[in-house]
Amino acid sequence: MSMWTAIALIVVAGIAGEAWRHHLKSRSSGASKEALDQLNNRMDALDAEMRERVETLERIVTDSKDDLKRQFDHLDKAG
Repeated sequence: MSMWTAIALIVVAGIAGEAWRHHLKSRSSGASKEALDQLNNRMDALDAEMRERVETLERIVTDSKDDLKRQFDHLDKAG
């Protein structure tokens, strides 16, 4: 085996070792199922909240002016 072949084998072994170490590190640091479930539940709650806000805005835009004024007056009295 020549010197250049030995150098090439050492470099390839080093790259392969580092790639394997990186693979093992990334596999162990992945998100857990519990964390993903919590994130999914939070996204569902935010989605429901945003849908409710959009429905309220649509109702405000499409209601007649008299009804809208009456609702604002009711809110002022309640608050």
